[in-house]
Amino acid sequence: MDSVRLAIIGCGTISQLNAPGYLEHDRCEVVALYDPITERAERRAVQWDITPRIHESFEDVLNDPNVDAVELLTPTHLHTEQIIAALDAGKHVSCQKPIASTVADANAIAQAVERSDKPFRLTENFLYYPPIVKAKEMIDSGAVSDLSMVRIRTVWSNMESHQSYDSKDSYDVDEGALDWRMNANLNAGGLVFDDGWHKVSTAMWWAGDVERVSAIISKTDNFMMEAPSAAMWKYAGKDCLAVFEYASAAEMPLRTKYYPGDEFMEIIGSKGVLWVTRCTGEMLDMPPVVFHHNGTTTSYQMPMDWKESFRGAAHDFVDSLIEERQPNMDINFATKALQATLAFYEASDTERWVRPETMT
Repeated sequence: MDSVRLAIIGCGTISQLNAPGYLEHDRCEVVALYDPITERAERRAVQWDITPRIHESFEDVLNDPNVDAVELLTPTHLHTEQIIAALDAGKHVSCQKPIASTVADANAIAQAVERSDKPFRLTENFLYYPPIVKAKEMIDSGAVSDLSMVRIRTVWSNMESHQSYDSKDSYDVDEGALDWRMNANLNAGGLVFDDGWHKVSTAMWWAGDVERVSAIISKTDNFMMEAPSAAMWKYAGKDCLAVFEYASAAEMPLRTKYYPGDEFMEIIGSKGVLWVTRCTGEMLDMPPVVFHHNGTTTSYQMPMDWKESFRGAAHDFVDSLIEERQPNMDINFATKALQATLAFYEASDTERWVRPETMT
């Protein structure tokens, strides 16, 4: 394959971040758009200065012989049916995280991947965020040495916070974009599931598989706002823990272009302590990566806007198809991330340690 003809399925809020990386890739052409609200697809085509086919149904996209691959930017409860249909139609498939709401659905997707000769990947943009990639490189190089702790802290404010960021690049959340996420019949969980997927995937990518988890997840009147919450796991085969913290600062304006969250990540090893000081938000005026080692502190500067992670994810999907290789987060990794995330809820509900592989 010399180039990729891509269809974007779902032209809502998140497409503003996912699409630019495809649009700028010189070996990718966005040839088709589909959204159940046709006007929204037409608006994106104008916004992106392209002239794609605007399809009237998802099935029309799958029947389009001029579409090689699809990027699914759709609600989680639609993923299973859409991924399977796209693979069975002979399309290369990239799908927005999380993979599904249940392990049974993930297993059904795995069967479709097995019988297809086309690659599947789950879009996990955090694995392409330059500071997180830098941390991975430093871990793999042995600079931090034997890990003993991974800690990811998330502070969540309110949806008005991003409006306090005076920037023409601020991210606009479409009206109704969060409705399905607030519906317990359509979404497997709140922040710990939907946003926690990012953090679970990052921690697994950095340090490996999970042996067992424990958690306390708070429930509030707001289905999404599961804070304060905390989860912990032990990594398989090593003396290393990961801790995930969610806190609410509902009355605090948060400097951010995007969703009103801010992350701080700490990796502690026998030779040093590594910080990733930002991701979605910009609360701290610090370099994005800081390494404490040998009695000194080294700071690393690099692109650190969250949108860079989406650009990297798009580029890697296109490049992987051209180079005939598997990009980050295959079906096996995605299923393990789902099991670990669901295990948090099981651990909280039962007040006991849970092994992710028992989530079936």
